[in-house]
Amino acid sequence: MATLNFDGKGTYLIFNVGDAIFISDLNSQDKDAKDGHDLLIGLNSGDVYSVSLRQQLQDVGKKIVGAHHYNKDGSVNSSRCTSVAWVPGGDGAFVVAHADGNLYVYEKSKDGAGDSSFPVIKDQTQFSVAHARYSKSNPAARWHICLGSINSISFSTDGSYLATVGRDGYLRVFDYSREQLVCGGKSYYGALLCCSWSMDGKYILTGGEDDLVQVWSMEERKVVAWCEGHNSWVSGVAFDSYWSSPNTDSNEETIVYRFGSVGQDTQLLLWDLQQEEIKVPLRRPPGGSPTYSTGSQSSHWDNAIPMGTLQPAPSMRDVPKISPLAAHRAHTEPLSGLIFTQESVLTICREGHIKIWMRPGVAESQPINSETLLGTSLKEKPSLSSKVGNSSYKQ
Repeated sequence: MATLNFDGKGTYLIFNVGDAIFISDLNSQDKDAKDGHDLLIGLNSGDVYSVSLRQQLQDVGKKIVGAHHYNKDGSVNSSRCTSVAWVPGGDGAFVVAHADGNLYVYEKSKDGAGDSSFPVIKDQTQFSVAHARYSKSNPAARWHICLGSINSISFSTDGSYLATVGRDGYLRVFDYSREQLVCGGKSYYGALLCCSWSMDGKYILTGGEDDLVQVWSMEERKVVAWCEGHNSWVSGVAFDSYWSSPNTDSNEETIVYRFGSVGQDTQLLLWDLQQEEIKVPLRRPPGGSPTYSTGSQSSHWDNAIPMGTLQPAPSMRDVPKISPLAAHRAHTEPLSGLIFTQESVLTICREGHIKIWMRPGVAESQPINSETLLGTSLKEKPSLSSKVGNSSYKQ
């Protein structure tokens, strides 16, 4: 996997097929990327590289140029890298998650070959944080998250919180600077495979082996909606931060969130979430029926759910259900990723194919040649459409 911390002009698409990394100029007007090591690459061997995008673009070839090497030959952790992420506003800090349930905090400015030994984990079932003995060590800290693999990680936009999902089926949300577990909960069934934050940090999406997209509320500290529509594992979720409801009245406080999901059923699904329409079941009185509320219940859950509590999977009848507003079979192979940009939606399948779906209006005014962009021929020109406004896309 690779992740970018890029603040130059234009957009670059970076992806791997097997052990090969590809860098594609998506819509850049300036051929120069910024100075510094801004691209992270994690390998199955556990090794991690930080690469200068500018240097790589200027020295086109089949080898990584001028990379910084961390966890060389698995010296700190030899298990597979499952996810890498820059810490927002972290001044070069980044985190690397591994298949053995550990996450490491690195500093780009430090030597990747420094001594970093950590104490033995006493209880594999409990969250724990250990810091390196020396200030020059890299990684600087180890977070033991869970038993089994960490499948995906995601920072809130402001970098305050870190969400992780794992093989054990739990979403965990951490206060990153305080290194504390805030809340979390279990999937309805099986492992969770992906997660993503809303831009305002109020909601987290998760998807996994139960074929559901789950919407978690940070205010409620619980699942507030289940999205039913996939016929197999959900492998990618993302909020569309560029979309705004065409029917929103500027005088009203109604907020609608648009998000998407992709799965092993080859489908791309689009969803809408409206805050006021979510009825959150509160505590069920003994022998009685649950009461509901559409307002904020943060004070209720502060009292009902202690800090750091991981909740069991809720009952199906206690969670509101959402149906997709649009569905399309985007590829012939299982999908592995989903990205929203201002002009388009990108879908990725496990065979290494990437499709770019242009937003309404953009395709007509700014035609883009997918073959030129990706260096591969995409012969078919499917369209994704729905009766709901601003939800149709063309490739």
